[in-house]
Amino acid sequence: MGKWSFRCWRWLQTRFPSSRRRSGGRRAWRREALSVVAAQVEQLESRALLTVTYHGGALLPHVEAQAVYLGADWQNTSSLQTQTGQIDTYLATLVNSPYMDMMANAGYNVGRGTASAGSVDSITLNKTTGITDAQIQADIQAMITAGKLQAPDANRLYVVYVEPGVVVHLGSDASNTTFLGYHGAFAGKTASGTAMDIHYAVIPYPGAPNFSASSQGFASNFDEMTAVTSHELAEAVTDPNVNYKALGWYDDQLNGEIGDLAEGNYANLNGYVVQDLVNKNDQLISPASTTPPPSSTLGAPVVTAKAVSATVAQLSWTAVSGAQSYNVYLVVGSRSSLLGSVSGSSTSVQVTGLTPGFKESFVVEAVNTSAVADSAVVSVTMPNQAQGLAAPSVSVPSKTSTSALLKWTAVAGAYGYRVYWTDGFQTRNLGTVGPLTTSVTVTNLSPGSTGWFRVEAYRSSLIGDSAWVAVTTPSAARAGDLLTLWASLSGQSTPTKHDSWQWPI
Repeated sequence: MGKWSFRCWRWLQTRFPSSRRRSGGRRAWRREALSVVAAQVEQLESRALLTVTYHGGALLPHVEAQAVYLGADWQNTSSLQTQTGQIDTYLATLVNSPYMDMMANAGYNVGRGTASAGSVDSITLNKTTGITDAQIQADIQAMITAGKLQAPDANRLYVVYVEPGVVVHLGSDASNTTFLGYHGAFAGKTASGTAMDIHYAVIPYPGAPNFSASSQGFASNFDEMTAVTSHELAEAVTDPNVNYKALGWYDDQLNGEIGDLAEGNYANLNGYVVQDLVNKNDQLISPASTTPPPSSTLGAPVVTAKAVSATVAQLSWTAVSGAQSYNVYLVVGSRSSLLGSVSGSSTSVQVTGLTPGFKESFVVEAVNTSAVADSAVVSVTMPNQAQGLAAPSVSVPSKTSTSALLKWTAVAGAYGYRVYWTDGFQTRNLGTVGPLTTSVTVTNLSPGSTGWFRVEAYRSSLIGDSAWVAVTTPSAARAGDLLTLWASLSGQSTPTKHDSWQWPI
């Protein structure tokens, strides 16, 4: 369901089909007594017409899950800091477990996936008014633009965990009156500005002012969050665009998704509480009784990497029997970003736009309809630069809490200059200026942050790179300031020497 609704016990008399309704662009429904659910399941098993059918929409066949911890409490409260690690571990377990095999065996054309370490968005949330779904979407987009989340792609799912004490508002519904969680999608962009559908789920934290875990039959807040997460993830991978674009797997007769129709039934998965699901005939299926599909085993490709130029690397790998495609990832620390996918018949690819002088790392992932298999991380150190151009010398004569003036020495024969920024994890080409320009002002930096800048002189295929220059901005009281990366310049007039261009990052 777009929204998983657990009303308090005063709503137990609500009947199963009539309680489901569309709301606020998401799915919403009410919790029933377990005895009512059991009776309904018995009825469903004998009614072959009430089936889950495919409606032609997108799926997330190999989900790439990443937690988003929304609110400063996740960073400032030690117990919540500990819990972020527990949730990250749970997500990594869930997406590569019999829970996903269960959906593959049921014929939903989705299978095991991967998970990345979560990211904290330490903004200050208003615990009086709460937060709206529109604000959550905006926060996700801002983090993507700032390079603080894994890049969105056709398999990416951001699971948003809202800090305690905050009500989440979704249209006329709210987490303190109607639901425990929901999932959805919106039209967003990648960090470079390319249009992309963004898929996400939202899990409000149990307890006042929201429903308590005990009122919903859970032994702990963590148990409630794992159960709700499994429910929303299962529906997000099989029906990611509910009420946004075409439906995926959906039961029109009962107006529900595969988690809706199994509500109230739970299982133990490696010590975690998860929710059972239904198959296409609305019959309960459980990870406790699931075996991996026959084709779920793939060998891992063996990858080699070599530098072709200062900015291009050649990756080659052994063919994997049964692989239908390969995903290529750039690895930076604990983060992995999908660079692209190639067909199962491909065994090599060239990766462009790399950073001269950097050690670049990659993973190649073999994929079929029921499994993924990752190679070991392979690294290559890129050459410092091509020969033939001198390297500019960069200085930072002035800076404020949100901007820095970069100046560099002119390089004879250069056709122009490219300016790069990095925070140590993500590297961005901020733009290009002509040969007469030897200074730019970079704006919208985060107060109290440290970044590194490099200026690259170029002439056709020849380049000359400056050293990386560190810039630490003075601190300033600006809560919630996010770094916005700007990848290109447009509408640029012919510069004169020492012109200063305003470049927001």
